[in-house]
Amino acid sequence: MRIQSGHRPFHSVHVTSPPRGVRELCRAYLPLLSEAAYFSHQTAAMLLGIPLPSQLSEGPLHIAVAFPRTPPRGRGVHGHSLGSVHGEIVDGMPVCAPAQVWCQLSGVLDREDLVAAGDHLVGARRREPLAEIDELMDAAADLNRTKGSRSRVWALPRIRFGADSRPESLLRLLLEEYGYTGLEVNRPVLLRGGRLVLHPDLRLPHRRLAFQYEGDGHRVDPRQWQADIERRDLLEAEGRRVVRVTSRDLFGNPDAFRDRLAGFVTNVDIRATKDDIRDES
Repeated sequence: MRIQSGHRPFHSVHVTSPPRGVRELCRAYLPLLSEAAYFSHQTAAMLLGIPLPSQLSEGPLHIAVAFPRTPPRGRGVHGHSLGSVHGEIVDGMPVCAPAQVWCQLSGVLDREDLVAAGDHLVGARRREPLAEIDELMDAAADLNRTKGSRSRVWALPRIRFGADSRPESLLRLLLEEYGYTGLEVNRPVLLRGGRLVLHPDLRLPHRRLAFQYEGDGHRVDPRQWQADIERRDLLEAEGRRVVRVTSRDLFGNPDAFRDRLAGFVTNVDIRATKDDIRDES
C-alpha cells in the first residue's frame, strides 16, 4: 500500500509541510481560487495587516464573490456572495479593497475594534494609509442598512490618523468614554527648545498630560524598556506628566484604571493651576 506524504489543507491541494499562518494558507488555496474571487473579511484583514482580536485570527479562509456567482465551499473555507466585490493584488494574492474589508468587518467586530481597524487603514506617521476616510464613508453608504450598519455609523466619526497599534486606539476610546476630550494622537512634542521631538501615544495638551501604552514587548525588550524610561524622564523634566498604561488597565480592570486616573488627573490639574499662577505673578 502506498502512503502519501505531505499535507492536504484543502481538497485536492497537497503541500509538503503544513502552512504556517494565514498568508501561507492563502497561497496554498490559490490554485483553487476562481478569477472573480477575492480573499475577504477576517482573512483579508490579516493579509492587509489590520489588527484583530486574537479569537478572530484563526478559522477558515474567507472568500467573496459577487452575486449571483456561487461562493466557494469546502473544508477550511467560508464563502460569501456579496452585492459588490472588487479588490487588488496584495503580495500576489487577490484581496478585497480595504474600504470594503472594513465594512465586512463591521459584521464581526465590536464597534471599538472597528474603530481600531479604521485607524490602521487611514495610516500613521510611519505607516502609509491603505484607505482614506472618504473611501470608508462611501463604502459604508453603499451598504446602508446591511449587517453592521449601526457599528459603522458609530465608528466612522471616531477614526483618527496616527495610531500605531490596536491598544492605542482602544485606549483613546476608553479615555473618551471616561470624559477626557481633546486627545491628540501621536502628535509631536517639542522639547529642549525644539531640538528634540517626541511623539507620545496620546496626550491632553491643556492638562500637560501624556499617555503611553506599554505592551509586553516593552517589558521584555531591554532597549525598548530603556527608551520608555528616557522618554518619560524627558517629558516630565519639562513639566508634563506621563501615565503608563498596561494591558491589565485596558483589558483586565478598566474600572480600577479609571479610578487611578481620576486621582492622577486631579493632581495634575492642581499642579497646572499653581504653574499658571506662578507664570502670572
